[in-house]
Amino acid sequence: MKRVTSLLVVLFICAGLCKALCFTPNRDSLAIVDGRWEQDTVFWGVVFKQIRFEQNEFFASNQCLHLIEIAPDAAVTFALAAEPLLTTTGALAQKHEAIAAINGSFFRFNYTYNTDDYNSVDYLRINRERLADNTYTATGQRQMHQEAAVAILKGQLYIVKATTEKGWEDYIYSEDVLSSGPLLAIAGRIEPLKETSFYTTRHPRTAVAKKPDGTVMLLVVDGRNPAAQGMSLQELQQTLLWLGACDIINFDGGGSSTMYVQGKGADGVVNHPCDNQQFDHLGSRRVANALCVLPAMASSQSSAQISPSK
Repeated sequence: MKRVTSLLVVLFICAGLCKALCFTPNRDSLAIVDGRWEQDTVFWGVVFKQIRFEQNEFFASNQCLHLIEIAPDAAVTFALAAEPLLTTTGALAQKHEAIAAINGSFFRFNYTYNTDDYNSVDYLRINRERLADNTYTATGQRQMHQEAAVAILKGQLYIVKATTEKGWEDYIYSEDVLSSGPLLAIAGRIEPLKETSFYTTRHPRTAVAKKPDGTVMLLVVDGRNPAAQGMSLQELQQTLLWLGACDIINFDGGGSSTMYVQGKGADGVVNHPCDNQQFDHLGSRRVANALCVLPAMASSQSSAQISPSK
């Protein structure tokens, strides 16, 4: 009888443990979907949201997330911005009078004036002009940050999965194109992730996503701080899926991760860039390019897209 009782106790403990493990993702999904988001409408159809988890409440960690949602009928247009000299996301946004912006794709740390490839290691096209080509591996393979692209056609944003053809971006019918990655989801299909450090280690992250109804989401996750530990790519993928995304692309992260919202934060910077190793708004890194959200009226009065500086 003692053996039976002991066995029942063990089974009860195991069952409880399994139940707890099974419900952990559900608790996380409820935390992000039903959490106490602070939000503010910053322009017609553009909503800025923030949420913090301070007691290891999300993925058993502290997190600080910044989200911009752009409705399909928002009075805005999307555009890429780049400079031959590395500059901050905030400076790029302010130069082009953007409502909001996030840092773009991957680049080399070249602080000299450079119009050959605008310091980008990924394909970059602005206003139909190709400014940079992809850099490939030593064996000629596509890099993980070239698995997909953001394409902007007539001010509307799309996420496109790469083909196996070299130079496939040249055939995307859009004014603006920027390669990036890894691709986390496309058309509701979850993309498999690798087990390398870049994927599994928590870092600050920047991502672009779309919902089935056409809503665009720009997400920046703070990291490298006890108050905000950052996310693995799987956690980033899951977060945006819970928020309703069907297409998700990862942008450059780490010290580059920056979100700008006009009139908010410190000179527009609303997240906590980590380059100064402080949990404040002052640690913005100079980057090669940015994705901007512009007022549609202002865009139509001048050019439909931003022309690159030379």
